[in-house]
Amino acid sequence: MKAIVLGAGRVGYGIAKELSLNENDVSIIDSSPEVLKIVANKIDVRPVLGHASDIDVLIEAGISDTDVLIAVTSSDEVNITSCQIADFMFGIETKIARINKKSYFRNGDIFSHGKFPVDVVVSPEIEISDIVKRSISIPGAIDVLTCMGNAIKIIGIVCRGTAPIVNVPLKFLTSVTDDLEIAIVGIRRGRGNIIIPNRDDCILADDEVYLACRAGDAANVIKLFGYGGGETSKIVMIGGGDMCDGIVDAILSQKEFNLSIKIIEQDIKRAEFLSEKLDEIEIIPGSPLDVEILNSANISEAGIVISMTDDDKTNILACLLAKRLGATRVSAVLSESYYSDLPYSLGIDSLLDSRHAIIAKILHYLGKGGIEDILKFDDGEVEVFAIEVYKNSYAVGVITDNIVSKNEGYVAIIIRNDKIIMRPKRFLVDAGDKMLLVAKQDSIKGILKLFQGKPKYLA
Repeated sequence: MKAIVLGAGRVGYGIAKELSLNENDVSIIDSSPEVLKIVANKIDVRPVLGHASDIDVLIEAGISDTDVLIAVTSSDEVNITSCQIADFMFGIETKIARINKKSYFRNGDIFSHGKFPVDVVVSPEIEISDIVKRSISIPGAIDVLTCMGNAIKIIGIVCRGTAPIVNVPLKFLTSVTDDLEIAIVGIRRGRGNIIIPNRDDCILADDEVYLACRAGDAANVIKLFGYGGGETSKIVMIGGGDMCDGIVDAILSQKEFNLSIKIIEQDIKRAEFLSEKLDEIEIIPGSPLDVEILNSANISEAGIVISMTDDDKTNILACLLAKRLGATRVSAVLSESYYSDLPYSLGIDSLLDSRHAIIAKILHYLGKGGIEDILKFDDGEVEVFAIEVYKNSYAVGVITDNIVSKNEGYVAIIIRNDKIIMRPKRFLVDAGDKMLLVAKQDSIKGILKLFQGKPKYLA
């Protein structure tokens, strides 16, 4: 695939890096020669100096035979204009634009009516909102993802000390899971990196566990980790801006779980508006950095606190204060890059970085050719992805145990003719299979080559 990335900031760099690592032909345009020099020294891309919506610059970058244009500059208007040029003048098939301003979405999504030639719109606010909605949809969950045609859920969850699964070696997992089948795709212990566990490893109390299960089993699977016994999961949201609307709707729709929510909003008028609009939600007006306000929200009883004001500093400080007052888990939403590398030793359980979310959304969309990028852990060492086996693939006839080297990963799930096989052992791969794989990043390139199509003279 040939791609042009507009903007060499953190988002543009992240996308260009991933695309180039997968052997795509990537050009990147930016108006800063210093930034381009840094990018060109780090990754294998073609740097082009100039304005992202300048037709001559786009031609220099090779737009005449490009497959996809990814416009992620800091200007919404430049991103939209570039997509219009790419569509009208060059007939580019896929055009992706980052849109930051809320006004483009406030009175109806103008991009959904075909008025602008943008195939995919990514918004920091929408992507973070989706992450938050997923993470609070299941008690104890860090994140919840649906994949493989909605048949499989990937759940990240904090294991409670009372959970029946604690201290059980994974090779004996079926002794406590009854009829439930799960595949563990990663474990983070303490504040270390994600590891791919082996059969002799155990899940310990307070581990962050990432697992794959059948979508319909999620409510029962979380019981294995100490949740779902009828207790109420208490959520405190700090910041009642536009982002909270969809999140509240998502919470109220989770009828199978007992979820309660309180919102702390500093702006009095906004708090009054929310109180009138949200009958089932308790709105607490006041500063999230005021201990009395936090105590009035019973912050010490909160299972999760999510701070998502428009100010990164407030989000970080509010989370630290909530943690000190006894909140079980705190998450801070970030919109700038300055704080994204803060050490987790500060006590913040998760930093929800809007730029990282945008990169993940775009790469997920571009996962064509039978590949579905699902989850890349923050440390970048381990990835979870799905892939479809084509008829002429080298993988046809290979035993599942031989697809990934020992200790480098494994095949977690195979879906064949709509039948789900969890943790297949010595299973012969066939054309049409859909597979969920867990692998260390260094081994992914070799795995993808195995799933490539054979030349015609070998097919």
